[in-house]
Amino acid sequence: MKSKTHLLLQYTTAGLLSWIISSSATAAPLVSIGDNTDIFFNGSSSLRWSSNIFSDAGNEESDVSWTVSPGFEINVGRGVSNADLTVITRYDVVKYQDNDQLDTELFHLEALGSYETGRLELSSSFSFGEYKLNSGDRNVVADLVEFDDTKGDLEAEYQFSQKFSFSAGLVYTDREFQTYQDIFSNRETTRFPLNVYYELTPKLDLSLGYDYSKTDIEGGNSFGGLYDPVAGYEQDSDFFNIGLRGNIGTKLTGFFKIGYRDVNADNTNLTTNGGVFDSSIERSDRNMLGLDASLTWMVSSKLLYQLALSRDYDTGALGQSREVSSAKLTGNYTIDSQWTAMANLGYSDRDSTYIGRQEEQLSGGLRFMYSLNEYWRFSAGYSYYENDSNQASRSYENEILDLTAILRY
Repeated sequence: MKSKTHLLLQYTTAGLLSWIISSSATAAPLVSIGDNTDIFFNGSSSLRWSSNIFSDAGNEESDVSWTVSPGFEINVGRGVSNADLTVITRYDVVKYQDNDQLDTELFHLEALGSYETGRLELSSSFSFGEYKLNSGDRNVVADLVEFDDTKGDLEAEYQFSQKFSFSAGLVYTDREFQTYQDIFSNRETTRFPLNVYYELTPKLDLSLGYDYSKTDIEGGNSFGGLYDPVAGYEQDSDFFNIGLRGNIGTKLTGFFKIGYRDVNADNTNLTTNGGVFDSSIERSDRNMLGLDASLTWMVSSKLLYQLALSRDYDTGALGQSREVSSAKLTGNYTIDSQWTAMANLGYSDRDSTYIGRQEEQLSGGLRFMYSLNEYWRFSAGYSYYENDSNQASRSYENEILDLTAILRY
């Protein structure tokens, strides 16, 4: 059986997270408990300039913010047992230079666990985060939107013969808005992925899969104050797919799934002045070609590219069902043992048919990362975002410069 953890590291090599982990692998822990538990202090501090802190074309305002993020990391297992667990927590203290009314404190918690035997692999993850920001999907005038994200993932894969293996999972996501609840809709999604794998070669599997997801939407969504909030509704989606995973080519690794997606949702009445409005939001069944892919091309020992593709249905901040197509290309170049450069380019198209909103977003960035020693890491980056919407109030551009120092001890 192919190690899922090994595949995950292949798929995420181009990211900043893998750079942090790999450059800190030899750091001595702050505290060790027994033979297999280590506790690290894992903190950072960053200085950030944004050209448009509200992501608002009509009210562009630049500002500088400073974030201090003390945190801890607990590792249990050290790779010497069948089970491993990592827990990371941090507390962001954010201060703005000119807009001190936006100052905030945000808590984050992440956990990643795995268990492996000869035939069975179990993996799980959990995260909770508090956020305060705007994007093309959720904007308010002269303020930032606060919301909490909770995510959980549990997956098991069992090899029941030399050629065949089977995986089943549970994926849970929940977004709850803490401010502007009269505008934005909370949503809770539960997804059940099922896959059967057939070994084509020792390094490549053919996959047949089915994903079912259910999303509950409630609250918010006043459609610009014209009507009272839309009643909550439920949206179901199916994804029948075929694909490959593993070493797809000599230097190409990862996975891709392609297939048929369909979605259906309850129709919802609009209300006004406490009564039922004459028309409703009609959510007829829809379908499209679905896609989910993450591919890594190892050009050389120093240079790699990662491509992520997706074509799916999701739910916007106003509770609207929408079609989303996205692509992101990331390049990672290891200059030497201390310096790394990373560039990225992303594109997404969001089509909310039922409220007549269409948006395209282009993003790009460049980052340099430096590992001083086993304890200290530094990075500097530039990011650009452009959101183009058929609603003028949702179009904006934003540029961001940041400097970050990370201490893991």
